[in-house]
Amino acid sequence: MQQEFSTQNWYSLREFNSFLYDIRYILLFYVLGDFITTAQALNIGVEENGFLALIIAEFGVWAFFVLKLAFVFVVYWFYKDIMSSSDSKVSEMWPMVRGVITFVGVFLVVNNLMVIWGNFGILQLLGIGSL
Repeated sequence: MQQEFSTQNWYSLREFNSFLYDIRYILLFYVLGDFITTAQALNIGVEENGFLALIIAEFGVWAFFVLKLAFVFVVYWFYKDIMSSSDSKVSEMWPMVRGVITFVGVFLVVNNLMVIWGNFGILQLLGIGSL
């Protein structure tokens, strides 16, 4: 028995596609960019984040990618909550949240590239972390 695609399902699919387009830079930098550069940087050194080091050591680098995808679903839940709010101040938060996550992604990618090419990260360069 074939189930028809209802208008509610169609609306949900369109909403999720709209969300994916809205977070394209988060997907590019925070998810894919950080995952790829972290996986490459692990060939040079170790993961500095203790929690991630434990996860990667125990389950492999793909577990890190699964955590990234789980984060996307948390962001989607947050996105739906914000966008369904009738309060305009709440719905104005989304661009800021999206921008902060994108900035963190760019920061992580740049840091990982510095580790790959220069064997030091941004925090070490600023004197915050250890060399």
